[in-house]
Formats: sequence, structure tokens, C-alpha cells
Amino acid sequence: MLGLLSSITSPVFSELIFDIVEDDIVYLHLEVGFFGMLRKVYGVRPFKLVFLLEASGTSRVDAQRRLAGALGGVVAEGLLDFLYSPPTIR
Repeated sequence: MLGLLSSITSPVFSELIFDIVEDDIVYLHLEVGFFGMLRKVYGVRPFKLVFLLEASGTSRVDAQRRLAGALGGVVAEGLLDFLYSPPTIR
């Protein structure tokens, strides 16, 4: 994967977007390996981290709030301290 990303030379590449479903929010803080991999990728090619939330209608606002809280916990643990800007939720 790192070899692939190091071959990306386009200045347009600026975001790394991950889909996250509502049910997986609770497990986000357990993904230490995932955040370690992101740190390595960022060392090869800096990016903005974006989470694309997949949640339905009325529960979307609640899910977005839970995701923001989960990401806040991940940030507080220092797992995203390599990022220049905080992660975004879409």
C-alpha cells in the first residue's frame, strides 16, 4: 500500500476518505493498528482525513454526534497527533 501511495504525484490528492457505518462507531477507539497505518501513510503523503458517515435519516444526527465524540477520544489518546488538521465528518 505504501508503495502505491508513494507513486501518487498528483497535487490534487489531498484527502483520504473512509466510509464508516453507524454500527462501527463504538469500535473506532479500538483501531490502534488502523491509526498506526494512517501515520505511516501520512509520512509518505500528507492528507486530510475524512470519515464518510453512513447513517439513515433520523438517526444521522445522533450518529454524527457519536462519531464526533469517538474521534475526540481518538484525538485525546494522541492517535491522530500526526495530522496537520483534525479529521472531518461528512
